[in-house]
Amino acid sequence: MKKWNVGAYIRLSKEDGDNFESNSITNQKDIIKEFVNNCPGVNIIDYYIDDGYSGTNFDRPAIKKLMEDIVDEKVNAVIVKDLSRLGRNHIYVDFLLEEIFPKHKIRFISILDKFDSNENEDIMDDYTVPVRSLMNDIYSHQISKKTKSVLRAKKENGEYLSPSAPYGYLKDAKDKHKIIIDKEASDNVKMIFEMALKGKLPSEIAYILNQRKILIPSEYKKKDKLNENLEYKKWNNDRVTEILKNRVYIGEITQGKKKTCQVQGFSGISVFFERLDQTIENTEFLI
Repeated sequence: MKKWNVGAYIRLSKEDGDNFESNSITNQKDIIKEFVNNCPGVNIIDYYIDDGYSGTNFDRPAIKKLMEDIVDEKVNAVIVKDLSRLGRNHIYVDFLLEEIFPKHKIRFISILDKFDSNENEDIMDDYTVPVRSLMNDIYSHQISKKTKSVLRAKKENGEYLSPSAPYGYLKDAKDKHKIIIDKEASDNVKMIFEMALKGKLPSEIAYILNQRKILIPSEYKKKDKLNENLEYKKWNNDRVTEILKNRVYIGEITQGKKKTCQVQGFSGISVFFERLDQTIENTEFLI
């Protein structure tokens, strides 16, 4: 009987929405453990867990490690709770199933989809697999549109959406979408603007702040954890200028000025592809 060294892949992200509990890390582990316990010759080498990563791209640390272990022949089988855990981009999921796994003789098992490539070597001949992959992709795009719509509405209502408050402010404990004045840091901000109004250059202001041993914004946020014996980072021209140009200090909150156009694909597992045979013809998938 052939021995199967399994890499159990688990993924969870916010896109799971209402299914968050059923897709929890613990739930996925339990389902995989129960399945493996009933499969002779199957041994889990490791759990590869991406907690908080979207399935729409493959720039995920755990799946990159899984791919490396596949190349190093540490695992010869991959198991997931269902196909959506592997990913929600049908082009790249299909590429893994059709090209990469067969090339490296990887047994692929999707438990809830009741699919085992050991029983059906030509995985894409089972029409349910590509159909499910496509549906997972569509679901992800729908969730993305809904999320963007909600965020746009919040921005238009003036809600502060950044995870941290600007220097001189604090996130309101009662409402995370509001910021309130931080008395200690706000005094420093006022001092910076007062010196600028008196004609001092940013470099001169930085020198005075350093002389008074005032912490820069990033270190001020973690001041309770700082060691007094450490040599702290200093104010410089750029740090002062950044504050002077920030319109939040004149009562304006500007959000959504930039949009990121990100090509999502296999850039995250480039190490895996770099180590494949140079004869592989599917390099157009590389970014």
